[in-house]
Amino acid sequence: MSHLKPTIILVDTQLAENIGLAARAMYNFGLVDLFLVRPKIEWPSEKAAAVSVDALPIINNAKYFDSLREALVGIQYSYAFTARRREMDKREISNEEAIKKIVLNENQNTNIAIVFGGEQSGLTNDDLSLVSECVSIETDNLFSSLNLSHAVTVFCHSLFAAKDSLATISAGKKEARTVDHSKLHHFFDHLERELDIRGFFEPVEKKPSMVIKLRNIFHRAELSDREIASLRGVLTSLTKYKEKQED
Repeated sequence: MSHLKPTIILVDTQLAENIGLAARAMYNFGLVDLFLVRPKIEWPSEKAAAVSVDALPIINNAKYFDSLREALVGIQYSYAFTARRREMDKREISNEEAIKKIVLNENQNTNIAIVFGGEQSGLTNDDLSLVSECVSIETDNLFSSLNLSHAVTVFCHSLFAAKDSLATISAGKKEARTVDHSKLHHFFDHLERELDIRGFFEPVEKKPSMVIKLRNIFHRAELSDREIASLRGVLTSLTKYKEKQED
């Protein structure tokens, strides 16, 4: 079942050993696709290979990207593991909820990505604005910080342990919404460009936070391919009307 084989994406990883250990956890629990975005180490890495043990094929086949946006091309739904960040105005669910949604395949997405940020500061707000939902792992309040490779292990084991029991109740799926993230991101570009031209982002210093809030609104809507096409058509129509009025 392809929807049970999500891609693991590591962003801004600082320690080669964490990449190797993450690959090992993936291998333990049946996941094979590893993407690396802007790793802060030289790649390929002998240290990562050394600690990966039998998971060396995952290390050797890992794909390298310069941005998370590039890594999400071809992905229909994405979950970013992050500490709680209330200011993001982003849909946030627990690890257990994420596992259930993936196994039951509620959105009928065949290409799912699980995104983890760097060890020091995690994912940036801009990166988080590109993913579908945020996920948090419940820990003891006295010490909530998880090592990157440990977080990957928790997810991989949770998925492996749940897939058989939950898959038996996966009947009655919702209407498919298998929209490539790249189409959604192109819509963001189109919308943000038109709003920028018309002076929407004022004051200018607030533009980054305004952009992120807009992106999060459309992520929550879980738009279909047809809905995105319709929205882009609306934008184009409004732009053409404005140009005619100015002529």
